[in-house]
Amino acid sequence: MLGKQWLNRYDSVDMRGSATERSQNRQRKPNGIVAWYFSHVVESLPSMLQAALLLLGCALSLFLWDINTTIASVVLSGTSFGVVFYLFIVAAGTVSVSCPFQTPGSRVLRSAASATLAIGSACRHTVQRSHTAIALRMNVEHYRPWWSRNQIMPFLKDTLREVPLALAADAFRLSRAVVWTFVSLARGPYIRLLGIVSTPQQSSDKQTTALDLYCISWILQTLLDENVRLLTLEYLATIVALVDFNPTLVVDCFNALIGCLKVVNAELLTTQGLERLAMVPSTGFLRTYAHLSAMDPTSGVFTDVHRRYIKVFQPDAGFKALPFSHTFGAIHTLFHRYQRYWWVRQRNPGPSDLERVTVIHALTELAKSKYRRGDARKKVPRWILSYVMHSLSQSPPLSTSAVVD
Repeated sequence: MLGKQWLNRYDSVDMRGSATERSQNRQRKPNGIVAWYFSHVVESLPSMLQAALLLLGCALSLFLWDINTTIASVVLSGTSFGVVFYLFIVAAGTVSVSCPFQTPGSRVLRSAASATLAIGSACRHTVQRSHTAIALRMNVEHYRPWWSRNQIMPFLKDTLREVPLALAADAFRLSRAVVWTFVSLARGPYIRLLGIVSTPQQSSDKQTTALDLYCISWILQTLLDENVRLLTLEYLATIVALVDFNPTLVVDCFNALIGCLKVVNAELLTTQGLERLAMVPSTGFLRTYAHLSAMDPTSGVFTDVHRRYIKVFQPDAGFKALPFSHTFGAIHTLFHRYQRYWWVRQRNPGPSDLERVTVIHALTELAKSKYRRGDARKKVPRWILSYVMHSLSQSPPLSTSAVVD
């Protein structure tokens, strides 16, 4: 009954307000399910019923044993068969992840096995550098041969003096390794629970932005309506400060971008009917790519996107005809790193102020991330420097935030 109540609450659509507020409420529910381990709790409810059934079988067998041994034996045999069968499926689910007979016990045992292996690895690493073993080895080498009549007493004296201190040091290092292993294992659930605790306004705004980014990613993955995707990507462009988001958002923006372009005689053109949709995914892709590069430069998303990009767009592809040639020029140079920067000083048609500011913000974030990682001998890439300095020389002047960057 509790599980039904929770699921009915999850399925309820009692939220009123704008489409943005309703989508945030929808995304807040699955995020809460993941953060609060809803699946584990729901799976524990049948486990309680199974435990109650086992206790009932044991109590009934004990009660009937003094009344009628035959009936009690039948009940005891059925209970024993159920226990053996349950232990078998728990063992099968623990050994094989692909086994369809998964139970909560299988998951617990698999997690316990992983924790045991982690603790064993930490203990083995500590034992390999044991102070006790080092002290014994040094004494054996110093008093060689230690078993001789003249050497055995000094050997035992030094060993008895050094080994207790070495054992204490090893015990301290071993306990510290075990504690840190447990802390690292429990850090993930703690962080996930900590992330949903109520915080001040700044944290609330950050959580709202994170929900919006999750909603945008979900819409881009599931919906194909052009108007909806256009509004979604335009809303992504209005988000001033990106927060930590799922890296798949970069892939979603990239998929939307390549879906709006086609290659004709080595020239990139927008697909007919998707002219309005072609501009916004390029901006969204550049911003999310730059932000992810600064936050998680080792993400596997970069390898996948780079491989697909160089497969679709050749280095000599022309993009002068694109209405967002400056944004795409930055993206193209980012992946192919070729030395023709004609798009930097392109004037006809020149980029809009919004496009210039967006590209500058993204390129500055990329340059900062490269500098922090020590890439290119801690120099700003020449093409980024050229674009930013050229944009500063244009009129009308850029916004204050772009100038500060």
